[in-house]
Amino acid sequence: MSEELSSTSPEEKEDTSLSLPDIATPYDLRPDLTEIGIIEDERGVCLDSYENRSALRQASLNWDPVYDQLGMPTGLIVARSRESLKERRLLSLSEKRVLLQEPNNNNSDFLTGLDLIVDDKACRITPPWVIGATRAYLAEQENGGPKSAKRAPASQPHRCRIIKQDGLRCLLWSSGRPKDDGLCRVHLRTNRRPGADVERARQKLLQSAPYAVDVLEELMESAQSEPVRLKASTEILDRAGVRGGVEIEVGMDVTVRSPHEIIQERLARLAAGAQRLVELEINKDGAYEEPVDKTDEAASQEETY
Repeated sequence: MSEELSSTSPEEKEDTSLSLPDIATPYDLRPDLTEIGIIEDERGVCLDSYENRSALRQASLNWDPVYDQLGMPTGLIVARSRESLKERRLLSLSEKRVLLQEPNNNNSDFLTGLDLIVDDKACRITPPWVIGATRAYLAEQENGGPKSAKRAPASQPHRCRIIKQDGLRCLLWSSGRPKDDGLCRVHLRTNRRPGADVERARQKLLQSAPYAVDVLEELMESAQSEPVRLKASTEILDRAGVRGGVEIEVGMDVTVRSPHEIIQERLARLAAGAQRLVELEINKDGAYEEPVDKTDEAASQEETY
């Protein structure tokens, strides 16, 4: 057995070593663009053109522009498959794993509140606005709530609740405000419902209406300028429904009659007029005189001549 092993030539040894997989080389997840008819500059990289973008879009592939070392565009794009996008997100998640409340769960919530502040590693990779909002939230909680009843309580940032198509949760932060509905700034733009902005503005107006009335009352009572006090008073009266001047209510009843009724009414007036003429002829000289037809009288006169 040892002789057989020793009898192998060095070339055969090199061939067997080449057949073994190189574990140190990472698996290239960039798609092969030649399969969809695109000429590659290198694996997954092609010329940035309308035809190439259309082909990538039909193949359900994403792409990113390629820049040189000076940050200038090279006119090339690199295609991204779903597997490569997920791998890139997993690499980004591995850096942020110190932020997860459950490190073994990729979709776990981020650390919030005091747990986030006391962790130095988490603070280094957390956006500065999240740290500032968290400190403001903790300070307000220590003081017993907002400074005035008119102010809304401070919000606590947390991880965005959207889970993407690859099954991984979004890695961005949400402000924690109720109107954001647990969404980050990116998904707020893509998940807006029609009319949601108008409804949100209407709700804000309704919430601020009592404060606006307080301001008007304060101006009416304590403003130094008389025109300002007069304007505030008239605004309050106007909003209450009491307005200056005389309100005149004009009511008009419009009824539409049919042509049949109109004709019957006109015939009735004509019959009444004819009846009055007959009565006048009867009452003349106390005797009834039958009306004479002038045509017959003229014909008789012509016959005598």
